[in-house]
Amino acid sequence: MTIQKSEAIVLKTWSFRETSLIVNLFTKDFGKIGGLIKGIRQAPQRYGGLPLVFSRSSIVFYERPKRDLNLVTQCDAGEQFLPIRRDLEKTNYANYFLELLDAVTFDYDKNEGLFELTVDSLKALCLEQESWRIARIFEIRLLNLSGFKPRLDSCVNCQRRITAEGRFSSILGGILCPRCFACDSRAKATLRGTLASIDYIEKSSWQKALHLKIAPDIASELVTILTSFLDIHLDKRIKSRKFLI
Repeated sequence: MTIQKSEAIVLKTWSFRETSLIVNLFTKDFGKIGGLIKGIRQAPQRYGGLPLVFSRSSIVFYERPKRDLNLVTQCDAGEQFLPIRRDLEKTNYANYFLELLDAVTFDYDKNEGLFELTVDSLKALCLEQESWRIARIFEIRLLNLSGFKPRLDSCVNCQRRITAEGRFSSILGGILCPRCFACDSRAKATLRGTLASIDYIEKSSWQKALHLKIAPDIASELVTILTSFLDIHLDKRIKSRKFLI
């Protein structure tokens, strides 16, 4: 067994027998991993405390390639994101971020960009930021970083540049030009401002994305487009979404 170290975000925890804990972690250096922490419920001080969901910890573990669970021997508490835990709305959004992260990732598929995106989003939630705005930024950047990005710069069917009002097809994964509207009768007319907002959030710095002014009609359309796209391409509904405001 090889000893490994990494920063990790705690996605889920389960009690195991009377004294132990199973954890699902998204690590900076190894991607998503499962772990077993023996005896931590009986003596949490030996491990640096109990790992809390959506906390950021420094972990040490024995890598066991032939088993589903690695043996975690150290889980030092780092950022607990306490302002989130004191606010039900923020907690619901944090849980939503983690469920999305879990849905788009595979075990041992390292993605440092997704790790940093999640940490940045949790930090932003701790501040007096609008939770819905952070959620849209998280969704758009997560899709980009995980390879699920919708095609917006040209028609998803014929590859022509979009020069007129397009329609967004969640099923086909992008924008349709007027010539190709018949390819998906359920494609929705999309404001140019919505597409411009997605493009800006993808390409700009984190701070600039946070300060982007989003009109109410564009904010509403972003929710519709991103929700439909995520549900179809993840092939599942994100359960925690129903608790968002």
